[in-house]
Amino acid sequence: MRLKLKELRERNGWTQDQVASRAGMSKSFYSEIESGKKAANSRRLQKFAEVFQVSTFELIDDASVDAELFDHLQVLQGLTDQDRAAVIRHALGLAADKD
Repeated sequence: MRLKLKELRERNGWTQDQVASRAGMSKSFYSEIESGKKAANSRRLQKFAEVFQVSTFELIDDASVDAELFDHLQVLQGLTDQDRAAVIRHALGLAADKD
């Protein structure tokens, strides 16, 4: 899954140093995430969303995600935090049952 970090950073007229500082990480680590060399965990995704003042779903490059999966992510976005957590617990339970 690719993120639109570079696009969002450039749209705001910020340097990698500025975004990294706002997100509380080193410029080199941010650069690796922006370039796709490293993945961002959910905590970092949330921080990037705060920095860019967008939802976490708006960080995702639509072209990098299967269309059906992206549709499901959009449905999740519309749920309350409690309902979203319940759906995720259910999905994880189903995945565990397959093992």
